[in-house]
Amino acid sequence: MNGDGDPAPRRPKRSLRRHALKLLLRLMRRQESLERVAAAVALGVGVGLSPFIGFHFFLAIALAWMLRLNKLDTVLGSIVGNPWTLPPFYALGYRIGRAILGFAPAHVPQLKWQRILHHDFWVSFRGPGFGPRLSSFLVGTTLLALLVAFGTYLALRGVLMLYHRRHPRVAERAARKRELEAFPNGAVFANTINGQG
Repeated sequence: MNGDGDPAPRRPKRSLRRHALKLLLRLMRRQESLERVAAAVALGVGVGLSPFIGFHFFLAIALAWMLRLNKLDTVLGSIVGNPWTLPPFYALGYRIGRAILGFAPAHVPQLKWQRILHHDFWVSFRGPGFGPRLSSFLVGTTLLALLVAFGTYLALRGVLMLYHRRHPRVAERAARKRELEAFPNGAVFANTINGQG
């Protein structure tokens, strides 16, 4: 309560949807080219869904550094690989890998993906089925992760292009900033050529 007896004004609660929308708008207003922003997020999505469990964060940072992409965008994209999305994604990838490699279901039986967090799931990888199961898992999930990453790149690039088309001032500012970063003395050089320097 304040001194007048009125209750203190309450700060409105910010919803998860509002935070996601703010994050999306920040991505759209970035000074980087649309392709680089989309590539960074898509790389993160691909890494987050890759079969290299436990190394997603480090792999995302390393690849972003090697490809000179925004590390934060890449890590944000990798969050797609989480405990709710990975089990069904890995189950589908395993099936795809088994089909691609031509393993019969009798030779390489289905895994009980609902038991992924239990010891008996990991015990099923032991024995003579280890090689076929592991190769099915690696091939299928890697291929599926690459496809999802490529789809993410195309979709995000399309959304960013649409946003920049509808908000031309944002696109002009981003292009101007990219040009200044690429050629810091470019404006002086252009003025000198035009006789203004």
